[in-house]
Amino acid sequence: MSNLLPEVMKSRSGQIVVEYLLLLVVATVIALLISSQMVSRNSEAPGFLIQQWNMIITTIGADYADDIER
Repeated sequence: MSNLLPEVMKSRSGQIVVEYLLLLVVATVIALLISSQMVSRNSEAPGFLIQQWNMIITTIGADYADDIER
């Protein structure tokens, strides 16, 4: 029985490493997908954060405070 215990511990530690690596890969893929959808600088399909920032800059640049007719 004592000879079996180290083998069980080795397999468990190997399983922990594999699970950790899988979680790391999944988290990295999710982060890449989120960032590509959020801050993509592609002119045809920009990310939603870039679109909102562009709208803010355009609004500030229009300077409606000096527009008397508005």
